[in-house]
Amino acid sequence: MTAWLRRGTQAVLALIVSVILSSPLSSADVYSARMLTGKAPVEPMTVRVRIEIQEYTTPEEVIRLNDILNNAGTGAFLKVFAEMKKGVVRIMDSRGKNLPVYAAQIIPTEKGTKLQCFMLKEAWNPETQFIKSADYFMVLELNLDEEGKGDGRLYQDAGIDLIPQTGRIEMRRFGSAPKMLIQAKAEKRKS
Repeated sequence: MTAWLRRGTQAVLALIVSVILSSPLSSADVYSARMLTGKAPVEPMTVRVRIEIQEYTTPEEVIRLNDILNNAGTGAFLKVFAEMKKGVVRIMDSRGKNLPVYAAQIIPTEKGTKLQCFMLKEAWNPETQFIKSADYFMVLELNLDEEGKGDGRLYQDAGIDLIPQTGRIEMRRFGSAPKMLIQAKAEKRKS
């Protein structure tokens, strides 16, 4: 009976491995930038930032979030928002921090595109612990030209509006000076 159980376990493991290896790897849109720290000469003047977006927020998701906010309140909205993992913003400094992206959108502009990433506010560096407001979000924006190059900002303390008519999320306000992002660019699609 032990040999039978062992063969069955091996067959199940072989099946699991084949399913994992045959399934397509998820692809991501990857962007990079350098963030001005404002801490030179004590710390480096800039740190690398890498943005990986697995999928973008759909208009239907914005409408659903708006309905939840209006019908069930802020707590239910924040819970559902936190389950919508769309990617990650990686702050590549000595502390290293991965900030989950819960909503992401690309907006066409006259000169290219604007990437917006919406995250829940968290104390990702020592400065952010002193930011006090009623807003729940952080917003990263990259303004990119036709060649995929540009600049941006990281708002560490932002309020947002859900616009169901357009299926978009907009930043309503911000409570502290944003971090500046320079040398932003769209990388090749990671597969």
